[in-house]
Amino acid sequence: MGLRINQTGFSLLETILTTCLLSLIMAVVGYEVHRLIPKYRLNGAVQSIVSDFHLARMKAIGQNCYFRIQIFPGQNYYLLERESSVGSSRWPGVQEGNLRNFSGPDSPYYYPGVYVESSSNNPVFSPRGTVVGTTVILKNSSGQKRISLSSLGRVKVHEG
Repeated sequence: MGLRINQTGFSLLETILTTCLLSLIMAVVGYEVHRLIPKYRLNGAVQSIVSDFHLARMKAIGQNCYFRIQIFPGQNYYLLERESSVGSSRWPGVQEGNLRNFSGPDSPYYYPGVYVESSSNNPVFSPRGTVVGTTVILKNSSGQKRISLSSLGRVKVHEG
């Protein structure tokens, strides 16, 4: 009777080949994910501004006063403010909430590398919900997005 050897497990060659293949797959996936991060940051910043446009419009209607989004082109932040109740001029107003800072690590609006390239004006929302139309362009290393705000408060986002 011959001695029967029970072979279980993987050989050294099989283990090395599997490790090499998994390393190659992880390198390709890691590179692709790293390349997509700027795109997701730009999309997040766009959604922040769009939601603040809607917020300013709702606050203007709900509180029956003017609200403005003050945008700083060439920078990486903007702010929401309510009209001033003191003096003859509405602006500068009272800041509502936090400064929307894309580069502040402690800010909930943290999107590093994103900045406001241009803005046609600072939109002022009336108590009736109307606004002077504006266009804001956000940019980072993945490209740029153009946000258009119509006089009725409708928002559209365009690539490039």
